[in-house]
Amino acid sequence: MAETRMLVNLERCIGCWSCAMACKIGNGLDDDKWWMTVRTLGSGEGIDRPAGVYPKLTMGWMPVWSKKCISCPERISEDREPYCVHSCPTKALLHRAREADSAIADERERLLGKGYRVFELPTWEDVKPGTEYASRR
Repeated sequence: MAETRMLVNLERCIGCWSCAMACKIGNGLDDDKWWMTVRTLGSGEGIDRPAGVYPKLTMGWMPVWSKKCISCPERISEDREPYCVHSCPTKALLHRAREADSAIADERERLLGKGYRVFELPTWEDVKPGTEYASRR
């Protein structure tokens, strides 16, 4: 199977954790095991604490896949989305398993044309390779 790719539109993510919970339940992970989490982008002082000073507060969320993520190969082989993508209520996640599939490249170009920046997390974050994030911030 070709390397999987993921594009996350951070402007759409609402921090609901549906993706992480679907991964956990769909893959039958133990309570203390997580192949993905949702990071709060705020003050850094704890979960769901905004940055800034009232009335100019900001907060966002970032789904993060660990290197343990298996990309739900049984679902992909059936031409279905991984559990995380399927469960996202805002369609913030775009996944592709085929190199020839240009959907991610097309969406990346569309977002860049709208002024988004597209980036990957640094390798020291120990996250699943092939994940890009798009944000206006």
